[in-house]
Parts: sequence; structure tokens; C-alpha cells
Amino acid sequence: NCNTLINKVIETASLDSSAAVTLSKKCLRTITHELIEVVIENVRSRPKVNGAVAMDSELIVRLEVFEESDEFYDWDVLEFFEAFPSVGLGTLQVLGALADLRPRLYSIASSQSRYPAQVHLTVGRVENRVRNRERKGVTSTMLADRLSLGSTVHVFVQPSHGFTIPADPNKPMIMVGPGTGIAPFIAFLQQREADKAKGQNWLFFGDQRSSADFLYRKQLETWQNKGLLTNLDLAFSRDTTSKIYVQHRMKERGAELFHWLESGAYFFVCGDASRMAVDVNKALQELIAEHGNMSEVDAKKYLEALLEAKRYVRDVY
Repeated sequence: NCNTLINKVIETASLDSSAAVTLSKKCLRTITHELIEVVIENVRSRPKVNGAVAMDSELIVRLEVFEESDEFYDWDVLEFFEAFPSVGLGTLQVLGALADLRPRLYSIASSQSRYPAQVHLTVGRVENRVRNRERKGVTSTMLADRLSLGSTVHVFVQPSHGFTIPADPNKPMIMVGPGTGIAPFIAFLQQREADKAKGQNWLFFGDQRSSADFLYRKQLETWQNKGLLTNLDLAFSRDTTSKIYVQHRMKERGAELFHWLESGAYFFVCGDASRMAVDVNKALQELIAEHGNMSEVDAKKYLEALLEAKRYVRDVY
């Protein structure tokens, strides 16, 4: 967590920053050190209070009303203490109510064949203004702002469960990765290049503005000129009057895309699960129905067969 935010929580909650406690790490640490690794900015993170901690009857009523309100699920820890400065929670009560930060998972954006001693990540720095306060993405701003060259971080590798290039180097690949969802496909293309694979490669990439958000532009254009990247379709939503997204580009190229699928292509999607992946799935089913002369039911079965054959693979979050 950001030290500025930690200090604000300590000040607002009237905690002793020098107090030593034994809690999550089973060793004696200051409250400042404890707050570095617990959830503060998550919308569902705040000390749970049942009123019993307070003797003031008016405060108890306010807390009971709060626990039934929308704010209970929306506010973060700092907002809670700003609204209830006299709640009287002690250091251990505060720390005991906060969950440890969970690991953040990032797709690896580099191939071991090209970078055997390195791991590359594609990180979008997150910072938004919510209710008149800047909210920072914990890990993205830690990596971007708070770590100096040579710093150490705790990492682990999680298996991809099948999200990798086809075993047959001659098979075509279609990759849909808007924003930081492009990360694994950079690794895919680096590996295809190292393997001298003959299979064709097609990337759909999009973001907001080409001037600022065309990630890996130089590398992608080089691969396109060399022929490694057969097709590169771009969708920058803020560069056009009507917003264009990757699913629109897919439908524009629907006939050729369906031909690739019929030729045995693998279809990969990486990125936002709540909207992008849903829209891409819908567009894919529609173009299959249109260009395969199928009913909606048959197009859905076609997609299910791709999933079953592990030729339609998603890494979404």
C-alpha cells in the first residue's frame, strides 16, 4: 500500500504509528508495517463494527444505520474513519478486521526462448478519482511509482492451464487482446518467431487512443513487415466519432476469420471478463452463424466444439 494512504488511515483512526503488534506475520511489527500488506482501498474492506465497541448510544444507532446502507459496501477504510472518528477502535481491532492483500496475477509478456533470464509484464497504471479522492491501484502504482531499480518483490508463477501456443507450429492463431490483454500474445509471437513456426498469426488489438495507447507498436509493426504477423487489426475507441472495439473489427473481417477457423485456427482471448470477453464471444458466434450459414443454435454448437477441442481458449479477469 501507498505510504501516504497508510499515514492518512493512522491519523484518521487515531492509531499509534510506533506501536508494535504481533499479527499476520507472527512477528513483532509496527502498525505501519502491518498496514502495508492489508486491504485498505478495496470497496468491501472496512472494520466491521457491531456497536458494542462504542458506549455512545447515538453512535451505536449511526453505526447500525450505516451497516444497512449502500455505503457499507462502497466505502473504504479511510472513508469509514472519516465518517466515524470517535468510534474508538483499538489498533488490534482495526488490524484484525482487515484482510491480507491478495496476490495480483499478471500474464507474462515474454518468451523464455527470447528472454531466458527475465520475465516481462504489461502493467496498466490505475488511478481514479472517487468521491473527491485519488484512488490508486495497489500493485500497478507500487510497480510504477514506489519501486526503484533493483528493488525486490515477492512473486510466484501460476500455470496457464492450456493458454499457450498450439503444439503444432503449422496451426494458425487468432489472438484478441485489447489493452494490457495483449501481454501473453507478445510472448506467443516471440515464441513463434524463435520456433520459426509456419502457422499464420492474426492479432486484434484495441485501446483508447493510438497516440498514447498503441502498446508494443514498433514491435508489432516489425513483425507485420517481416510476415510473422499476418494480420493486425486495430480498434482505438476514442479516435473515431463512433466507438470502435475489437469485436467490431472481428465482424468486419468475419468471412476471413471464419475461413481461418475452418482451416484449424486456434482462437485466443485475453483481457476484461465482464464486458470485452462477453462482447467478443457474441461477435464470434454471430459471424460464425453468418459466414457458416448456420442457425444461432448451430453456431453455438460450433463454438462449444471449439471449446471442447481447446481451440477457443480464454484468459480473462
